[in-house]
Amino acid sequence: MSMYQLFTSIVSKGAKSNTYKFALAKFLLDYAKSQKLKEQDYQISYTEIATKFLEYYWFQECKYKFKQDFNKDKMPVVIGIIQKHCGTEYISDSYEKYFQKRKELQKKMISEIEKRCLNDVIPRFQPPEQQDYYRHFHSRGKDAKSYKTSSEKYIVLNTQALKFLKEENEILLKILVLEWAKFLEKTNFTPRLISKIEQMKDPPRRSLTQFRKVLLEMTQECFYCATPLKDGDIHIDHFIPWSYIYEDALWNLVPACSRCNLIKSDALAPQSCMEKMIIRNESYNLTTSKSDVEEYYENCYKAGFQILNQEKLECRGA
Repeated sequence: MSMYQLFTSIVSKGAKSNTYKFALAKFLLDYAKSQKLKEQDYQISYTEIATKFLEYYWFQECKYKFKQDFNKDKMPVVIGIIQKHCGTEYISDSYEKYFQKRKELQKKMISEIEKRCLNDVIPRFQPPEQQDYYRHFHSRGKDAKSYKTSSEKYIVLNTQALKFLKEENEILLKILVLEWAKFLEKTNFTPRLISKIEQMKDPPRRSLTQFRKVLLEMTQECFYCATPLKDGDIHIDHFIPWSYIYEDALWNLVPACSRCNLIKSDALAPQSCMEKMIIRNESYNLTTSKSDVEEYYENCYKAGFQILNQEKLECRGA
């Protein structure tokens, strides 16, 4: 079996009770892409792998609110670790900014992931008889958590495997992302699922200034509290949170005062505001049907985004 066939088989076949296999494949691709080719093999510590696992799953849980399983009682251990230390609400900070002042917490979480999440996936990733990519140095099962010294927790990625993963990185990543998305789409209502898995980082946000003139022609009031907007206090808000929809289309944008924009942040506005949004979009032919906003609103809520209380925005509805 060629390395290409083996990679495809690993990510597309076999039982998958969680997504660790995908995360390990992404680590190997990211690692290979960052390395220079050399003649000797590459020794990689479990700590290094666990560090990237935290980053990947932190985005899935704290940014994208991906549901990993139909049964909440069987969430992957890595998600439980993140929820325990970071909570269950959306986090607006970037990964780097969030942990900038939480270095000890980050180390603690990486250590927990290393001890509790890697001991099974690393031996199982490739067939026992085919260690084409790497050799691992602990056994699966009862001895999986037993190490004599910390230096034993590593894999050795052979140079030919790294060369293959580096040279075929783009196509292999596309295969991986597609299979990862196929697994997650069973339990998620998230738009742009593939691009979110592919990036696993905060995508660049473009300026919304170009939409201000058009939106202010529709209304001179804050969409949420109906306060007249003043120069210097005009914000453009994503009605369906941008972190969920990744959409800058006009149908999803409203003018808002700074107070409401700050309060709403990455939450959903009250139901009455959603109804008001539908009326506005229909009046200006911004969406093809009423269900567009309703479906995004409902699916965003199912994805775990909070709906604000009516009083917080003092929304007057339609």
